[in-house]
Amino acid sequence: MLKVLKFFLVLFFLLVMTLAGLVFFALESQPLVVANSSQQVGEADSVKELMRQISESLKNRSKHQTITLSNDQLNSLVGFVQRAHKQFSGKVSISTNGMTTLASYQLPDNPLGQYLNIDIKILPSQGIDVEHVRVGALSIPGNVAVSMVTTMVNWYTKSDLGDQFIAQVESVAMNDDEMMLNIRPLNDFLNELNTVKQGMDRTGDEELRLRTAYYLTFLSQQPEAKSSRSQSLATFISPLFAKAQSRSSYDTAVKENEAAILALAIFAGHHRFANFVGEVQPSSGSVVKPRAPTVLAKRVDLSQHFIFSAAIKILSEQGLSIAIGEFKELMDRGQGGSGYSFVDLSADYAGVKFAQTATEPEKALGLQRALASNSSEGVFFPSIKDLPEGFSKTEFTQRFDKVDSPEYLKLVNEIHHRIDALALHQ
Repeated sequence: MLKVLKFFLVLFFLLVMTLAGLVFFALESQPLVVANSSQQVGEADSVKELMRQISESLKNRSKHQTITLSNDQLNSLVGFVQRAHKQFSGKVSISTNGMTTLASYQLPDNPLGQYLNIDIKILPSQGIDVEHVRVGALSIPGNVAVSMVTTMVNWYTKSDLGDQFIAQVESVAMNDDEMMLNIRPLNDFLNELNTVKQGMDRTGDEELRLRTAYYLTFLSQQPEAKSSRSQSLATFISPLFAKAQSRSSYDTAVKENEAAILALAIFAGHHRFANFVGEVQPSSGSVVKPRAPTVLAKRVDLSQHFIFSAAIKILSEQGLSIAIGEFKELMDRGQGGSGYSFVDLSADYAGVKFAQTATEPEKALGLQRALASNSSEGVFFPSIKDLPEGFSKTEFTQRFDKVDSPEYLKLVNEIHHRIDALALHQ
């Protein structure tokens, strides 16, 4: 017995030393790449074409597809990630020789190194051919790195989803600015993905699901839900949070507010938000929603911006919610878009702030009281007076140059000032 114990102690010691050695060689004192996110997202409008291609691939899932990704599209998406997570910086370069992705992530101060640097190169080939993956001073052969990732995905999903994903790519071709992915029919892969997702849903937060289902049923029973005329979102928010108040204590108010916001997003935003929570519809196979879309400042789009941003904040981080709203506006500057709108941006920021206040323990009950006693939009939604909108890409560049310019930040700060001044957030 003593020999067995010694063996496991030695094995544990070697494992700890190995991991420590890997960390030592993986971390570095300087970033591998420093990128300007405001310049990267300047081409965000190009991502619309990529989204169109992906949408077509999903519609024609029984056919072979070719998806083309450009330098501008990929770097815009990298810039989006950087704006959501300030510690991250990255850059993508495509040439006839391959696609190189460089990334750096800044860690808290520590004696081993402040940056985790990653260098990945994908080659043109049949299937996916990764030349190398470098993590700091560690270099991993591409085939080993791919095998490690697929094994982890398979283990996490309890399926062969990782292997199936790799097998979907028939070939990869590249020129000086674009990468072309030839994809096998997606039908079988998407069916397997749906099966895996349903299995993982059953292991989710049952308490959150039950609370969300309760509030969704409550919203569907409101008389205003049956009106053929659009109702202000405040018409639903006030009774919703009055109900949340009646069910809350100091310890449970945050959880009640989270569920109420998600129910509102499913009801008045889009029913697919339920995918993140589980089965919450009052009747299986049917979707409850107001007869007419809700509005804020008499606009349907502002209600949607507000709800989506609040729900995304609940499901993720604040930075991601803000970055999504900003990136969407940058995409809208392109031809066929509605143009960059600081009005829409104010609705995005207001939704994020609303969810932030609702989920702070010391403010959660106060938010419920404020909303329950006042059904005015002005309690939670700022004035949009004099905020410009409808900028094309050319007009935006002429006036603001880029995001984060002094002129741009002046307007963004004005929006934040209006939101912070709302009584709800005092």
